[in-house]
Amino acid sequence: MSDAAEIRNFTWNDFDSVFDTRAAVTGIPAADVDEERSHFRARLELPGADPLDNVFVAEQSGAVVGCAIAAVEPAIGRVVGEFGVLKGARGQGVGRALLARLEIRGAEAGVAVHQVNVHHANKRLQTVMIAAGYEQIRTFNELKYRPAPAYLEGDYRPLPAGVTLRPFVVGSDEASLASVQNAAFEGSFGFAPNTPEQIAGYVAMRGAPEDILIAEDAESGEVIGYVWTSVNEGEGGDSTGMIEMTGVRPDQRGRGVGSAVIAAGLRHLRERGVGAVDLEVDGENLSARRIYKDLGFKKTGEQYWYQKSLAV
Repeated sequence: MSDAAEIRNFTWNDFDSVFDTRAAVTGIPAADVDEERSHFRARLELPGADPLDNVFVAEQSGAVVGCAIAAVEPAIGRVVGEFGVLKGARGQGVGRALLARLEIRGAEAGVAVHQVNVHHANKRLQTVMIAAGYEQIRTFNELKYRPAPAYLEGDYRPLPAGVTLRPFVVGSDEASLASVQNAAFEGSFGFAPNTPEQIAGYVAMRGAPEDILIAEDAESGEVIGYVWTSVNEGEGGDSTGMIEMTGVRPDQRGRGVGSAVIAAGLRHLRERGVGAVDLEVDGENLSARRIYKDLGFKKTGEQYWYQKSLAV
């Protein structure tokens, strides 16, 4: 293809072609396509996602060759963009045009910066970001843990006295989880406060509320922490677990609640039969990195965050 790409706003008629483009760009395994298609639709239907304003399609000769998604987060003054181009259309400026459209969307939304997350192995995209005037501002560590049955059968990280653990209850825990999460991550890099409605949307999108474990004060019943896990079924019956997010209310830190809750999440994933557990942690979050290292996680890679000011 040699004609210039047209960048336009998404319509729901584009859903399948946009998903297929993302699947090809990111390498989603064939066995996961149906589940990921469902997750992608649920993501676009989340409160505040506004795909008609925040998703963009690149077309050449009537065919979709690329797409971009903007996550607008006015509460923290940023838009997070992701974009990708099919292999056969690369080297023609399509990716740069999508990146420019994400920047325009951020300016329209009145936020200060545009940020993009790039895997350490994606040298091509790193070059694109630097050439477009972006600065690398943060590094997240990718960590992996391989559960050993003997390791988790014992009470390796017992809950502190007076703390209990239970599964998330749909229709009851959304507000409490939002409150704890917002308190635990207030001021953390890239964290935008969540509403109970958004939590409900995320839970519905994943479709497995039992994979969220809630820590409570046994006497008051107040929610003081949580660990949000997930399981991705792989080909041949193999599955991988993920610690999506975990947090403890600030006034409860220093009691061992955090490490105990994470260990409970690992135990839960082991019982689900996963062969490995992945997570990402801010490279500057030294306390969290120490906990994960102590629990047996090993660093396997990095994610780079790039940023560009949208100020005129």
